[in-house]
Amino acid sequence: MLASLTDPIASRVAAHCGIDVAQVRGLFAPPKGVAADVALPCFQLAKAKGMAPPALAAELVGVLAGSGVDAVATGPFLNLTFRAATVATTLIGALAADPTRAVRATVGAGKTLCIDFSSPNIAKHLAFHHIRSTMIGNALARCYQAAGWKVVRINFLGDWGTAFGRLIAGWKRENLSLAQLDAEPDKVGFLNRLYVRISQLEKQDPAVEEEARFWSRRCEAGDAEALGLWQAIRTASIAACRQVYALLDVEFDDWNGEAHYRDAMGPIIAELRAKGLLKEDQGAQVVDLSSVGMKKPCLILRSDGGSLYATRDLAACDDRYARYRFDRAIYEVDLGQSLHFKEWFAVARLLGRPYADSLRHVGHGLILMWNEETSGWEKTATRKGMPMMLMDVLAESIERAAAIVAEKNPDLPPDERAQVARAVGVGAVVFNDLKSGRTNDVKFKFEEALRFDGETGPYLQFAHARLCSIERKHREMHPSPPPADAALLGRDDEKAVLLAIARLQPALERVLDSDEPSVLASALLNVASAVSGWLTAGNADVALRVLCPDPAMASARLALVKVARGALGEGLRVLGLQAPERM
Repeated sequence: MLASLTDPIASRVAAHCGIDVAQVRGLFAPPKGVAADVALPCFQLAKAKGMAPPALAAELVGVLAGSGVDAVATGPFLNLTFRAATVATTLIGALAADPTRAVRATVGAGKTLCIDFSSPNIAKHLAFHHIRSTMIGNALARCYQAAGWKVVRINFLGDWGTAFGRLIAGWKRENLSLAQLDAEPDKVGFLNRLYVRISQLEKQDPAVEEEARFWSRRCEAGDAEALGLWQAIRTASIAACRQVYALLDVEFDDWNGEAHYRDAMGPIIAELRAKGLLKEDQGAQVVDLSSVGMKKPCLILRSDGGSLYATRDLAACDDRYARYRFDRAIYEVDLGQSLHFKEWFAVARLLGRPYADSLRHVGHGLILMWNEETSGWEKTATRKGMPMMLMDVLAESIERAAAIVAEKNPDLPPDERAQVARAVGVGAVVFNDLKSGRTNDVKFKFEEALRFDGETGPYLQFAHARLCSIERKHREMHPSPPPADAALLGRDDEKAVLLAIARLQPALERVLDSDEPSVLASALLNVASAVSGWLTAGNADVALRVLCPDPAMASARLALVKVARGALGEGLRVLGLQAPERM
């Protein structure tokens, strides 16, 4: 959207410098240390023109005379300030029919992304720390889709290996039956308690570890009994996960976990061996990575012949490339797994995989939760000594949001109040995670996340609901309004709202460059802040309000309300939050 303002400038500059206009379009940047709307660095342009950058900047001031923009040369930079009426007529004209275009791009047209995120281990409830991979991955998937990419969402379940063998060992030791599992209302809790018991026993009895490896090998060999238990446990686990994902509005296209590729690992191991890449190291089979500058080898097979994560990831990636022919593959997994991804990415390159340079590990930091019992931040959130489950955190946030909404808007019907509480409660948890850089550690405290002011999800949602309310009231005040004349929007605060909206599209594109959803989160906060400043101006002067007595002015301002509401609402949805119309 910002390009609709800068493209006419780019055309004039390109013609003056004798270069292609595309070379100018990519140069516009935010101004630094000056009051302006956009800056044009003149370094590259001056080289093409054979001039000093400050001299060219000064010359371009005259070139842009009469263009509807105020240009000021500051050293090698040309700082541009658009007139409010020009911004209004240009942007409202472009967005009035479909404000969601403000959060759309075409840079990914014809490209496919595979994104692997959330990917929990089965037989465990989603813990609170799973919010990071789940919602960063979900936001990235939505951002890529908004930018034109075809997106394949993958939940690569941890449903194989020694951990699962340990669970079967516990099952057999306690002589459990599938009928007992079916009778349990909380099947995953039942399985997790079993896992805890057998893990504790393993510390006392070394034989348990060998039993776990035995059942793990039985699974890999296709043993009917082992696979029957695996299927029952996997089915129960997925059902529990789907309940949490439904609350978060997260969907997946592919649920194939590690077990799906148990028969695909043999050919990869054979290929590594045939190409001379597989070596023995203390009984294990490894790939030496010293040729690519890495000190440690990549483990492929344990000494007992069992497969490892790298082998399964390679098999899965081969399958995904064969099915989807992706242009980019993202693995949204915590930063602690960085070495693992570096290693198997390197193996993919040594194998000559065509997709090797398209692989990205997108890591994240920890989530820390405030513990009221200890008055401290905890890496593994607990309450009364028990780990906090993601569903429990969401449920408490919704309950707290319900109390806040009931106090702020007691006239909401009960059903609508429940829907709003769910949107606000979940949105508070999600946005608290997304607003910070993903590699940072994130602190979560209910009271802070649920605030209706500051950098929070409820603040953004309230800004959207406030705009919706103005639209409803306008229909009552002006049932037959005149056509909107955007040229009447000549105030600086109105221009500020529109420019904040225009910067959403560049922010979306920067998300894709860095796989950083916080860039869009910050841009949306800027829109909400600009909207708040604009609407607050009417508190002291009725004539400055959207719902002013002048029908023509009210219609023009309503056009801005609609554009802001549509762009803000779509931005929320792209990040994975709902946009309530009442709060």
